[in-house]
Amino acid sequence: MNDATQPFLDDGLNVYSKARATLTFFEEEIGKLLLAAAEQREKWQFLKSHKICQPKPDKGAGQLGYWVAMNIEGLSDRDEKAVIDCGVWWNALKNVSPIVYVNFLHEPKRVVKFSWAKEKQGIKSFDRWNRTFLYLPVLKSVDIGDSLNLLLDELLKQLKQ
Repeated sequence: MNDATQPFLDDGLNVYSKARATLTFFEEEIGKLLLAAAEQREKWQFLKSHKICQPKPDKGAGQLGYWVAMNIEGLSDRDEKAVIDCGVWWNALKNVSPIVYVNFLHEPKRVVKFSWAKEKQGIKSFDRWNRTFLYLPVLKSVDIGDSLNLLLDELLKQLKQ
């Protein structure tokens, strides 16, 4: 054992439970903000039906960042299954944290990866895992719902292509 880590480990033994509970509570509250934003959304353009799944945090490994995310499953106007992955993601990109993001999770295949050259209303994009992610940096919790809905508006427009 490294002697330099001994005080850290000693302190950690005494605060671990409280720190873990705090993190769990934080993740649940971020999930509630995401869920409320999606549930209060009135217009789901280009989707005939949709189902909002419960938000979940990542598994805590951290190699790809940390997130609280949820899926929205639906049926497009073209009768295609559509699955949207969206949430708040920390350390997804270097020098930008946290972000609110949206993307199509594997379906419909024709729009999982699309071109986003514009920076409309501050929305940026990146490609990962052969998918296009739209995102906005978020600094305050009150911005999460508005950012999510703005991103969903733009993502759903891809279904009409």
